[in-house]
Formats: sequence, C-alpha cells, structure tokens
Amino acid sequence: MKKRWHYDFPIGKLWIVEEEHAIIHIGFAGEDRSLAGYDNAETPLIKETGRQLSEYFSGSRKDFTVPLLLKGTVFQQSVWQALREIPYGETRSYKEIAVGVGNPKACRAVGMANNRNPIAIIVPCHRVVGYDGSLTGYAGGLPIKQYLLDLEKSNLQRNYFFYGEKEIEHLKSRDPILGEAIDRIGKINREITSDIFAALVKSIVGQQISTKAQTSIWNRMRNGIRPMAPESINHLSVQELRAFGISGRKALYIKDMAEQILNGRVDLPALAAMPEEEVCETLVRLKGVGVWTAEMIMLFSMQRPDILSWGDFGIHRGLRMLYGHRKITPRLFSRYKQLYSPYASTASLYLWAIAGGACSELTDRASAKADNARI
Repeated sequence: MKKRWHYDFPIGKLWIVEEEHAIIHIGFAGEDRSLAGYDNAETPLIKETGRQLSEYFSGSRKDFTVPLLLKGTVFQQSVWQALREIPYGETRSYKEIAVGVGNPKACRAVGMANNRNPIAIIVPCHRVVGYDGSLTGYAGGLPIKQYLLDLEKSNLQRNYFFYGEKEIEHLKSRDPILGEAIDRIGKINREITSDIFAALVKSIVGQQISTKAQTSIWNRMRNGIRPMAPESINHLSVQELRAFGISGRKALYIKDMAEQILNGRVDLPALAAMPEEEVCETLVRLKGVGVWTAEMIMLFSMQRPDILSWGDFGIHRGLRMLYGHRKITPRLFSRYKQLYSPYASTASLYLWAIAGGACSELTDRASAKADNARI
C-alpha cells in the first residue's frame, strides 16, 4: 500500500510517497487530489526523506541516500539516471542529456521524460535548462526552479565545518597562546560529509592505506554505488564490493554495517539527539568503527562543537608544539579539553594545522620514538 505525507519547506508543501519500502514520488502542493487514494502515514522512511530534504534546503546536504523506486519506460529510466548524475550546483541542457543517454537526436523525448520525473529534487530535473542556459518548464513553476538553482549555487562553497566569531572569541579569551596562533593561521576550511553512512563507509575504506589510495577507491565507489546507502550495499556481494579495490575484511565490515542499520540495531537518524558518549557507544558497535572514527564522525559529519580526540596523533602533536610539552598526559589533555570547551572542535582544527607546520617556528620536542608510540 502506498503511504503519503507532506511537509512544509521554503518552496511550499511537498508530498512524499512511499511504496515497497522505497520513495516513489515527491511532488508539489496541488497534488492532493491525485494522491487521494493513498494512506496518510508518516512512515520512518518518509520521515527520513523529510529530514534529508530539510538539510538540503538548509544547505548542509548535497546528496540523498534514501532508496528510490522509479517506475517508467527504459528510456525514461535512462534519462532519470542521467539527471541523478548532474552534480549539485551545475546544469545540463536537454541536448547534453540526450547525448549522455546515447541518443543525440532525442532532445524532445528527453524533455518529455524530464517532465514526467516522479521524484522532484532528489532526481534533480530542475538542473536541466535550455541550450542557451534559459529556464524551461518545471512542475513546481519557474520561480521554484530558479530558487533551487540559486540555492545550490549559493551553497556550493559551504560544505565546511562551521565556526565563526563566537567560537574564535571564546577560545582567544580562554587561551591567549592558542589565540595568537589562530590570528596567524586565519580561517580554516575543513570539508564535512553530512551523510553519516557515507562517512562511515569512507572511513572504513581509508583504514591503513594512503590518502591517495583512499580517494581513488572512494571515488570509484561513489560513482558505482548510487545512492551510497545501506539498501544499495545490501544488494551487493562481498566480491562486488572487493572489485572496487577494498579488502575482503573491509567489504565484510561495510556489509555488516549496512545490515545493522537496515535491521534497526543501529539507528543513524537517532544519533542527532544523543550526547557524545552515547553516539560513540552506538557507533563502536559497528565492526571496523573505533572510538577515533566515532569522534571524527561527530566532528566532520554531525558537526558537534566540542570534540577533542585523545586518540588522534595530530592533536597530540599540535598540543606538544603549541605549548612546548614533550608528552601529553591524560591529565594535561583533560585540562586542555576543559579549557577549550564548549568549542573544542574548532580548537582541533587549529591544532591539526599547527601539527602540519602552519606555524613554522614551532617544533615538536617529542622524540620520533615517542611520536610513533601508541597513545
């Protein structure tokens, strides 16, 4: 049975319809009559879709992870898949889509398939424009299409951990030594991944390999698994996951993580309401996820403001260099965490920068042996 529910967004009311545990329709106000035969029910999947749409409109989400069920002809399916591959903040012409689906003369047919797209925004038909860049028809109306394009354009450079004057002034008032380093280093932009599941997969992929190798494998996975969601992973075998370049153990970790989420043993949306300790306890139940990974998820996915990781070598090195210590003891670490709180995450950004040489006159007094020792 089809379930429907609606939410209010900056562009007005949007209807979300679920069938067979997948989203089959997202449409605009005025569709009440055409959806009259569906049950009114705010299912967990519909609620999660509404949450992800809210994040999209706030500028913190660029990709969606909810499962979709697109019903249409083979040609329509190919067009809708091509729409999903248009990057956030970019546009394509009907001609470019036609070429992309292997039928350069099918511009009119592409337009018709675009017009019949059943899942607005997530399947971004608003990113298709005329050959000269002009706006063309849109189910929600041209003002809404322009709004969505402007929204994405304005948010293109905002996918960074957010901090501002409040956090900086607090840290500078509590610690003049760190404050001086902040003034010298300036604003730090660290990218975030708002999708927690994708961030967890990426973290497992990157374990014990170089950053270059992680980037290469992760790009292959993001291009080959759409959407990057537990449902998509669940349909892949271990061998298919290994074909992206990861080890068998990592493939098993990722498969197990998807299963834990799908069966409800780990509720990712519920993490938002949990304190840090509970988030950590929940995430470390997943195979391949330790305390450090959980802390990085809290910082660079959930944007929790008060994370200072004891298990991070860069944080230890930054503290040693900034304050002239040979070793950071648990007592010292606790003192600095208390000093930075409630904005230890922002302090972490600067400690990592210092550890990387942002203040060239600062040196690490620890021996190489101590630096490489386990924390």
